[in-house]
Amino acid sequence: MTNQIATPERSAESRNPNEVSGYDRPAALAAMILMTNLGAVTMLLTPALVGGYIGSGWIGQAEASTLTATELTGMSVAVVLTSLVLSRIDRRLFLATGLLFTALGHFSSALATAYPLLLASRAVAGIGVGITYAIAVAAVSRTRAPDRSFGLAITANQLTVTLILWILSWRSLGQGYSGAMYVLLVFTVLTGLGGWWFPRSSSEPASLAVNARMKPSSSRLASIIGLTGMFLFLIGIGGVWPFVGEIARAHGIGSDAVGYALAASGFGGIGGGLLVSLIGLRFGRTLPIIVGTLGLATAMLVLNAVSDRIGLSVCAISFMAFWIFCVPYYLGVLSTADSDGRLAVLSSAAMPFGLAAGQAISNALIAGRSNSVQVMVSSLFLLMALAMTLMSASMVRKVAGKRMSGI
Repeated sequence: MTNQIATPERSAESRNPNEVSGYDRPAALAAMILMTNLGAVTMLLTPALVGGYIGSGWIGQAEASTLTATELTGMSVAVVLTSLVLSRIDRRLFLATGLLFTALGHFSSALATAYPLLLASRAVAGIGVGITYAIAVAAVSRTRAPDRSFGLAITANQLTVTLILWILSWRSLGQGYSGAMYVLLVFTVLTGLGGWWFPRSSSEPASLAVNARMKPSSSRLASIIGLTGMFLFLIGIGGVWPFVGEIARAHGIGSDAVGYALAASGFGGIGGGLLVSLIGLRFGRTLPIIVGTLGLATAMLVLNAVSDRIGLSVCAISFMAFWIFCVPYYLGVLSTADSDGRLAVLSSAAMPFGLAAGQAISNALIAGRSNSVQVMVSSLFLLMALAMTLMSASMVRKVAGKRMSGI
């Protein structure tokens, strides 16, 4: 669930390509990947948190989704603001600040008994995660082989989310949210221990010399269309994924079965990430995007019809597998359209913000209505995302063809 953040960092001289920078040392790379886990956990754990909020007995579904949407919005804003100052800060100090905000947000959330205080606590946690996520992802992009590093980060993200979901499944989600907050607090503290090995200063990307020789085709309109497509894709996901538990319970499936299905979904994410690593661009980007998006839309529609724990688990695993499988290809289309990298930071913020927007739209749709409307609208968002992304890819190919032919 990571994405490269473009930062205005430059150095006077190029690094020796054979030199191992501070960003490529194993301990530093492990610390950077460890920090990206916080962002993935925040985005992928939403259905478990929504279930925990509702299970407290004093928070309704609309208020519960507002809490997670507020956290994701705070994360988005923090990602954008932090990326603007990355080249001028002590990264380790700012990282510690983000971790502190995150820990305080989780701790105060566990103790909160009033909704306004809980809402403010989730906003603080989201801001802290956003600061940490922006610094960590920007650091990963400074490594010699960022594609490989991001691949390792995605795998680590999925393993971490799966582990936390299994821990949360040991206790019923219907018992409230305090236990989940303490789990997240412990996870944040343990993550913070890796900060000692995190690189302190900014660094020029080791791949800068290679990138400087590349002349990718670009189109500002294609970039905007591609970014809009990815944003719509995440809105579609945000309209259903946080509500998986409530949709299942509406069909008579118990909280324990929901917890088990959410925990099992992590394995789907791991499988989706491994499949991307296996096939890469062997079939281009268009075919994987079509297959993945249609598969995800199908999983959404089937989810609204499941009536037992086995069907729910299959849907949850499929949902996560197609989601994680699609993301690298959507980002790949955007990266080819945006050769100057100016929209890369927006794509990083679009992930949590799109999920938050999807929740807000679904809250408006399900007021007094069945979940069918929510699922259908979210599926339509996925189809619109598919159309816009394919349009962006087509425009980039046309620009590339014209440049190669000398037009």
